Amino acid sequence: MFLERISLRSGEPQGTDGPNFDLTLVALDERTEDEREVDLGDFSVLVRETAVDRLEGARHRLHHPRPAEISVTLDQPWEKHFYNGVSVIHDTHPANDKPRFLLYYSASNRLAVAVSHDGVHWTKPLLGIVEIDGNRKNNLVGSVDGRLMVSDKGPMPEIFLDRRPGVKPSERFKAFTLIEGRGGTRVIAWVSGDGFRFAKLRDKPIIHTTLYGAFDGFESMFWSEVEQQYVIYLRYAIKVSPPNPRDPNRRSVARMASKDLFNWTKPRPMTFGKVGLLPPDHHYNNQTMPYFRAPQIYVALSNRLAQTRQALSPAEGVKLKPSRSDIADPLKWLIGDCADTVMLTTRASAHYDRLFMEGIVRPGPGAENWTTRSNYALRGLHPTSPREMSIWVTRHNGQASCHVRRFVFRTDGLASIEAPYAGGDLVTRPLRFSGKSLQINYATSAVGGLRVEIQDAERQPIKGYTLADCREMIGDRIDQAVAWKSGTDLSSLSGKTIRLRFRMQDANLFSLRFAD
Repeated sequence: MFLERISLRSGEPQGTDGPNFDLTLVALDERTEDEREVDLGDFSVLVRETAVDRLEGARHRLHHPRPAEISVTLDQPWEKHFYNGVSVIHDTHPANDKPRFLLYYSASNRLAVAVSHDGVHWTKPLLGIVEIDGNRKNNLVGSVDGRLMVSDKGPMPEIFLDRRPGVKPSERFKAFTLIEGRGGTRVIAWVSGDGFRFAKLRDKPIIHTTLYGAFDGFESMFWSEVEQQYVIYLRYAIKVSPPNPRDPNRRSVARMASKDLFNWTKPRPMTFGKVGLLPPDHHYNNQTMPYFRAPQIYVALSNRLAQTRQALSPAEGVKLKPSRSDIADPLKWLIGDCADTVMLTTRASAHYDRLFMEGIVRPGPGAENWTTRSNYALRGLHPTSPREMSIWVTRHNGQASCHVRRFVFRTDGLASIEAPYAGGDLVTRPLRFSGKSLQINYATSAVGGLRVEIQDAERQPIKGYTLADCREMIGDRIDQAVAWKSGTDLSSLSGKTIRLRFRMQDANLFSLRFAD
């Protein structure tokens, strides 16, 4: 969480993925006079620590999602078992305005798509666009002239939904492919109205860069509501010094921005928390995206490749029956490394916060998910019910059982402030708010509970809003208004500098907001 100066305008759309919030907060950092204006939305104590003044007995906790059902299995003749996930998009159908999900994935360097009305039940539409082995009855995405959209180098086209106000209906979906040659990498842009049939936006590349290793992976591009510009987080490589023959380059992330999709800033390398420019691990596909309940916070469910770590023996790998046939040593490729997913956050900058170094999606038990490029999250974090949000993850990569599985968090449940049975306190830095009530997302045990005290800037309890005045909250609720003896109305404190003190026992606090 990073509460700075916030101004989220009432009634402005935030896309189809989430509700609108009216919220104004100011966090006054006592160590600096810099009060940058940013949007906070509904996201608070979850993934950032800079708004926390003091934790006593409580701690930041990273939460792991629970696996749900299999969404897509690579079981068709035009699908092989070497898989790379691309993205999941939540939008509305152009014909009837009904919600729909689109899951893009690559199978044998062919871009395919599955569709769903709820993110749970998926079908593979027979699009009739691309001919494979004399047959167009497949779910392959292609160009308007029936060709596959393929880059000169490995990655499949990145697909995103352009939420820029005023974008042409025929250009709602954007994709890009790569041309590699002498003088760097060039990016070609494509557009589509339905997300299935794409036409070139123009023949001339929209990006040309000589950054070492640029775009060698699935990149994250989107229209930023907060920045009012296009943003792309791209992969590049850093040469390791001193040289390491087994791991000579470190895959990392850079950022570019553009107001019009054609004129871009120079790539700016991202920094990674306290470790600086060179991350301690390979970020294969960064999967950075605005959080749907707070678009000013970008969440990166980054695919972490453990390049030199082999978890399986050759005998275990043989039992998995490697399915790749286009390389000399499929077994070595299959078990030569392992992977998982980590979480980073950024606030429209060239700096990732790295509050948690641990994996958020682990391989888990069994040998099948300890193969190369398994456990990679596709780009997309979406609500699939009022109480849950979902991501989609590659499993069993390089095997006949290769598939995409849905994983589920509670709403806002990537991370929390957690207090044990013995109890703990969270005190925020000074902040100002607008609104009439404080609403929190929390969970307790049967014997646990949570109370909130409002203090002035000098940490003195405000009469009527002390811990003793607060009604204890128990249970598991996404959006609960905090009540004191006088009720929930905080209008008298609106615009004043305050602190919040949370007294918690056997409880988790996931998010907070001030609402009218």
